[in-house]
Amino acid sequence: LAYVKLHSLLQTSSAPRKDEACYLLGKLETPLRRSLEAKSETFSWLVPIIRTLMDQCYETLQLQLFLPSLPPTNGSPTFYEDFQLFCTTPEWRGFIEKHVQPTMAQFEMDTFARSHDHMSNFWNACYDAMMSSAQRREQEKAASRKMFQELVLEPVAKRSKAENARHSNVLKQANNHQSTVLKQWRSLCRLLTSPRSAWADRNPPEVRWKLSSAETYSRMRLKLVPNLNFDQHLEASALRDNLGADHLQTPAETLPLAMAKEAKVSELEDDQLAEEDLPVLDTQAEPKEQSQREKLVVSEDCELITTVAVVPGRLEVTTQHIYFYDGSSDKEETEGGIGYDFKRPLSHLREVHLRRYNLRRSALELFFIDQANYFLNFRKKVRNKVYSCILGLRPPNQIYFGSRSPQELLKASGLTQ
Repeated sequence: LAYVKLHSLLQTSSAPRKDEACYLLGKLETPLRRSLEAKSETFSWLVPIIRTLMDQCYETLQLQLFLPSLPPTNGSPTFYEDFQLFCTTPEWRGFIEKHVQPTMAQFEMDTFARSHDHMSNFWNACYDAMMSSAQRREQEKAASRKMFQELVLEPVAKRSKAENARHSNVLKQANNHQSTVLKQWRSLCRLLTSPRSAWADRNPPEVRWKLSSAETYSRMRLKLVPNLNFDQHLEASALRDNLGADHLQTPAETLPLAMAKEAKVSELEDDQLAEEDLPVLDTQAEPKEQSQREKLVVSEDCELITTVAVVPGRLEVTTQHIYFYDGSSDKEETEGGIGYDFKRPLSHLREVHLRRYNLRRSALELFFIDQANYFLNFRKKVRNKVYSCILGLRPPNQIYFGSRSPQELLKASGLTQ
């Protein structure tokens, strides 16, 4: 059946090339020689194939030159017997060995090389497809991670940050409220138990004094006020003298819980003026000014310069007040609670002076009528803008409205006379 299919293929297809014809002859010559030696019927099956092949490739194989004694292949009735005798001649053997087999070997090598190239190209294509697929998967993973970052992580981080800020603000407000209530309560207790009050303490404690934080216009502190938070620092003295702190009885252990909490909160507050030393200025505001609606004039980022820290924040100047909002992430405990926030009435502003910070003309110093002062650092152009806006509001208690130099201000103050 295979011989019949091969014969039909040769008859229906176009004439093969020289190397293909030599390859077919070389492969058919071995079974042809064996069948001829064994005198089997296989020879009769192979003769039609060889006859058709040589008939189609007569000129391609140059059979008239290499096989001059070849029997006629086109229509000879005795071709079978003649070709059977011709296969035993040296002419046929020489043609097979010198022309057919070398061409067949070269054809096999070329075919193997082409097949190897095809396989190599195939595997290269598979490798490229695999790598591109892996790269595509990595890109899809990266896109998924980016989408997860945008849709889940970033909103959660923003919500967490906002919630932490809200919680910090609530704690700050609660602390400020508690501090204000305790301060008012202590002031009321001192008022009701003072020596001239109805509930005067018959055995008043020893009064301790401290230097007042109030200053004159020359920045001099000339007054003593009661020290309401006096501490002898016995533990520090014991540690200094290598006595240890075990022999000292902790005051918090003998005090009631309410008084212990009051003492704990009082530690957060710095020395302040007594109620009788605070100037009563809020009641002096004009009714017209109280009825006006507060409007924002300028709002700029700045730094509050203190003796121990540089606090970033934001300054807001309105038609009635001056605000500073502490913008630091880790807010410290100060005399006003947590952070360096402050709110001062614009009517309490006494002086505004241009200052230098780190040799740069970028700072302002605000002086108020209660001798409080704040040193604020801006950008250079922003400093001038804030200075102009404050002067433009014309606070009622401000002394200087012009941008004088420090030499002119010192001369105008009369301190050198």
